[in-house]
Amino acid sequence: MMTDKTYDYIIYSASLAGVLTAIDLSKKGNSVLLLNFYGFTGGSITESLNCYQFAEVKSLSATAKNLFENIINSKHGILYRSENEFVFNPETLKMILQEEIENSNFDLLFHIVPFYLKQREDHVEFSVTGKEGIFNVKGKIIIDASDEYDLLKLENVKRSVKEIYYNLFLTGMKGDKWQSFERLNKFIKLDDNRYWASLKIPKPENDFFIENASQKILNQFEEAVQKNEGRVQLIAPQSQKIYEVDKLKISEKIYHINSKFNKVFSAQEKFKECSEILINF
Repeated sequence: MMTDKTYDYIIYSASLAGVLTAIDLSKKGNSVLLLNFYGFTGGSITESLNCYQFAEVKSLSATAKNLFENIINSKHGILYRSENEFVFNPETLKMILQEEIENSNFDLLFHIVPFYLKQREDHVEFSVTGKEGIFNVKGKIIIDASDEYDLLKLENVKRSVKEIYYNLFLTGMKGDKWQSFERLNKFIKLDDNRYWASLKIPKPENDFFIENASQKILNQFEEAVQKNEGRVQLIAPQSQKIYEVDKLKISEKIYHINSKFNKVFSAQEKFKECSEILINF
């Protein structure tokens, strides 16, 4: 990556939509820089273990379908399947996305926190912090591909949380009393006898305390799990937050990727959402 270079596109973050869009745009001859907060890709599927997804393979675009089939054909890529319902292995998704990135022609930076956007006449200055310290990158177009509208928030777009979930994997369960836990939103028994579970978190008065509220519910749930001789095997790095915003586009140079279509997809339709984005790009 060259900080004095003006990229055709800068994309944040490396969500499913972000990675596939970066691949698609770079294949069309554009210079692309992909930025991400975590040191791995996948968006809410890997960051929040939003692994329970709906997908109809035959209706996906070529790029989305190729990724989907690579996951399905990978050993342990799918942990549960029932018709068009799937529970994806987040580690497999990380590896496959990384392989796709390594076979593509765009720049990638991990551990990036964006904090300032400034529109110039022919480009946008994008200020970020990373392992390298504070630095600026330049792009003709800045695309917010984050699941939580992070760049729109920088531009003072009104963002409000609608729902909060905390997702996790359980193992060693010997009873079913834990299934009556008040905040348990959904659970699925996986092919290897583990469970994927989702807890619905009450919205705190201040969004700053969302993770604290999530941890409190998680601690209570973990006690219920232990009473059934089970244990929490894997927890998400962060809670899954479903936001709504009052607009998706700042200008022709700065916009959220979902502004490309007039549809609203659920958090369980990430592959379908990506397919629509790539068709309309």
